[in-house]
Amino acid sequence: MMINLDGLENFDNLEDINKELQRRAQAYNNSAIDDFEALSPIQMRILQQDFLASENPLKINPLSEEALVKSPLLVQVRFLMNKMKGGTELNLTKTGALPTKVVRDIYDLGVLKNEWVEEGITKLYKEDNAPEIGITRILLQISSLAKVRNGKLSLTKKGEKYLDDGNFILKEILALLLNKFNWAYFDGYESEEIGRINAGFSLFLLKKYGDKKRPASFYAEKYFRAMPLLLDDQQKDFRCYAVRTFERYFYYLGFVETEKDGVLKPIHLKKTDFFDHLFSINEH
Repeated sequence: MMINLDGLENFDNLEDINKELQRRAQAYNNSAIDDFEALSPIQMRILQQDFLASENPLKINPLSEEALVKSPLLVQVRFLMNKMKGGTELNLTKTGALPTKVVRDIYDLGVLKNEWVEEGITKLYKEDNAPEIGITRILLQISSLAKVRNGKLSLTKKGEKYLDDGNFILKEILALLLNKFNWAYFDGYESEEIGRINAGFSLFLLKKYGDKKRPASFYAEKYFRAMPLLLDDQQKDFRCYAVRTFERYFYYLGFVETEKDGVLKPIHLKKTDFFDHLFSINEH
C-alpha cells in the first residue's frame, strides 16, 4: 500500500493523525491503479479472495445447458458425477486415482486431448498420464459434491441434489480452481504462486483484451506488472504463467482458443464465445 504521508506534521495529536491515515488509506483502496488496469485495490482483493461475491468486477452469468457443454472440464466432471448417481460408488486405486477404465471413458469423450498422448509420446494407462483427467477427479474430490470413504468415490447429498444443475457445478469447480487447488500440481516449476495468485485478475484481463489473438506474453506482462513480487526470472516465469493459466486451466474450462506451432512452442490465444457469454463486466 502506498499512502501519501505528506502534511501529517500539520496535525496536532495522534488521534487526528490516525483519522487522517485511515481516510487516506480508504481513498487509496478505492482508487483506480494503473498497474491494476484501473481496478482498485479493493477490487483486486475481491478478485483474489471472494470471486463469487456480488461486488466482483466480473459478473458470472447463468447459461443454458446447451451452452454449458462448451466447457470441457465441466463436461468431464458431470460425466464422472453421473457415473455415481443414485448412490453408486467408484473404487479408486491404491494411490487414490481413478481406475483405468474410467480414465479411458473420460478421455474418450474427446472434449480434452493430451498432446503427449496424441503424439504417441505417452500411453494412456492411468490418470497420471493425462492431467486433463487428473484434475477432473481432484476438483470433484475436494468439492462439496463428492466424498471419498474407504477408497471409494461417491456423491454427497449436495452432489445428488445439483447433479442436473450445470451452472451450480461450474461455479463450484471455478471457485475451487481459483481459491483452493494447487496450480503447481502438474508441473515442475518452482513457484507455487504464479498463476494461482489472483487468477481472477487473469480472467479480467482476458475479458478486457481477449477479442484479438495475442501472445501469452501480452497477458504475462500485465499480470506481473500488477504482482511484481512474483517475478524472478522473466523467461521462466512468463512460461510458467502461460502454461498454467492458458494452456491448462483456462483451456480446460473452455475459456480460450490457443494456437502454437508445436510442443513447447509459445502460444497465442483469444477468448471463446463461451467465456464472453459466461462473464460480463460488473458495471456496479
